[in-house]
Amino acid sequence: MGGGLIEIITKNWIPMAANHWQTYVIQVGVGLAFILVYFFVFRFLILKFDFKTPGRADDEVALFTKADYKEKNQESGHEDELYHDQALGFLEAFGGAENIENVNNCATRLRVSVKEEDKVKNDDAFKAWGAHGVVRNKKYFQIIVGLNVPQVRESFDKLVDENKK
Repeated sequence: MGGGLIEIITKNWIPMAANHWQTYVIQVGVGLAFILVYFFVFRFLILKFDFKTPGRADDEVALFTKADYKEKNQESGHEDELYHDQALGFLEAFGGAENIENVNNCATRLRVSVKEEDKVKNDDAFKAWGAHGVVRNKKYFQIIVGLNVPQVRESFDKLVDENKK
C-alpha cells in the first residue's frame, strides 16, 4: 500500500484538492462500497461452496518447538531418513519409478511429469507424506514440499534411478 498510495496522494489529491475535492470524496465512497461488495460476495461464495482458502484447510495444523523438531530427528536416527521416507512416499503415490518421466524442482515445489496420469494417487496420498498441496495439469504435477525440496528431490532421484534398473 505504501509507495503507490503515497504517490497518488502527493501527485494528484493534494495539488488538485482545492478544486476537485468532490471527486476525491466520490473515489473514497466507491472504494468503501467495493470493499463491502467484495466482502459479502466472497463470504457468500466461501460459505456456500466451501472454497478452501488459506487457514481453512480440513487437516489440523500443529506448531512444534525447535526442541520437538530435534527430538523427532534424533528418534528417527538422521534427518536424511525423513527426506528419504518422504521421497519414497511420493514415488509410491506417483505409481512407481516406471511411471516417472521427468523430475525437476523450483524453490518449494517438486515438479514431476508422469507417463500415465491415471496411476497417480489422489492429493491425500501426497499430503500424508508431508506435501502442503498438489497442482495437477494432465501428466504434469507440482508437489508443494517447502524449502527442503532439494533434499527431497535428491532422495527422489536416487529412488527413481535404483528402481528403474
